[in-house]
Amino acid sequence: MLSKIDRFVGVILRAIPTFCFAALFLLLLINVIARTFQLAGFSWFDEVVQGLFAWMVFIGAAALWREKDHFQVDWLPRSLPVASARIVRIMTCVLGVTFLIVMTKYGADLTQKAKALTPILDLPTGLFYAAIPLSGATMLIYSLADLIRLVRHPLHSKEIN
Repeated sequence: MLSKIDRFVGVILRAIPTFCFAALFLLLLINVIARTFQLAGFSWFDEVVQGLFAWMVFIGAAALWREKDHFQVDWLPRSLPVASARIVRIMTCVLGVTFLIVMTKYGADLTQKAKALTPILDLPTGLFYAAIPLSGATMLIYSLADLIRLVRHPLHSKEIN
């Protein structure tokens, strides 16, 4: 059951940034064509680009985090003996969890406190900021699962992270 939920989350985490990227590409293409041929100007363009970019970056980061495809410097754990490498990986994971707790909390606070509306489309700016706590919570869940695996399965600790 959990693996099905994980696969579904993985599909969603990939679909959102892919959609945002495609939409950004189309909007930029349309904007360039419209400005080149002096067809029209889009006053709402910047607002939509900001929102799409925020969601693409933060949810894309969560997708990379889930699949461990993000940039990692693993030279130290790989060069240490297994027991020492495990301790380094646990400490790194605890630091990551701590950061993600702070990011999620302050991202949620920012989202809740954002009362402003975008000037043209009257969209709540909190809608843009909501990507921060959502991605932070997602990454936190996966980091906690990694930490539990590190603590429970010391023989496989070189494979985790």
